[in-house]
Amino acid sequence: MISALVELLGNYYASKDLINFEIVARSLQHTIPGDMISLHFLGLAYYRTGRVKEAIRVFENTVRLRPFRTNSTTSMQGTAIPKGKQSATEVCYLEATRDTPGLAEAWFDLGKALQDLGKTAQAVPAFKNASVARPGFGKAILASGEAALLVGDLDTAEDSFSRLQKLQPNNRQAYLGLGMVYRKRRDFVTARACLVRARLIRSGSSGIAGLEKTAGLPNMKEDQGRAHPLQPNHPQEGMP
Repeated sequence: MISALVELLGNYYASKDLINFEIVARSLQHTIPGDMISLHFLGLAYYRTGRVKEAIRVFENTVRLRPFRTNSTTSMQGTAIPKGKQSATEVCYLEATRDTPGLAEAWFDLGKALQDLGKTAQAVPAFKNASVARPGFGKAILASGEAALLVGDLDTAEDSFSRLQKLQPNNRQAYLGLGMVYRKRRDFVTARACLVRARLIRSGSSGIAGLEKTAGLPNMKEDQGRAHPLQPNHPQEGMP
């Protein structure tokens, strides 16, 4: 039943049917009292339909979302649980963070709503869940990095910007974000390299290899497959 309700959530949100999206979120909350996933989506429904005060009340009564970790064996708190023995709340979380395009948009819009309401720390895991529900969702990966940077979560910011850089090697914003992360860590050499790369990308792809050589930066094609400071090599949480 939980799986069916979550699937309906995604379908209704994808079709912009906010009335039924809210109804299903309420049904999930009735099925799993206190479930934070359905509460957050209920808050999103309120926000998207102009009931901002009600949305704020819901978001203030929910605990901070935890970023999704694996596909089947980790709870929302990040602790291992036996497969097939998840609680109803954990099953709901797992279903809501699987590869579901409609829910990816819902997670992303939830993150934007939370940011608009000044709850940036809560927005970070919402953006991360969006990128899990739709692998390769560059807009959500960038948003998670930017939000994490704003709240000082440098590990999450670095992870997000690095994922975006690997997904889109010439994404200027990924390098700008990495440059800011390394600057805050006082790794000024790597920060400068990232920011120079961003400037080169902005100038256009024509002649970039030659400019990189002049600037002393590794060439992306020649260096493909080898780790270097601009391509941090660490686990990608929530990625398949």
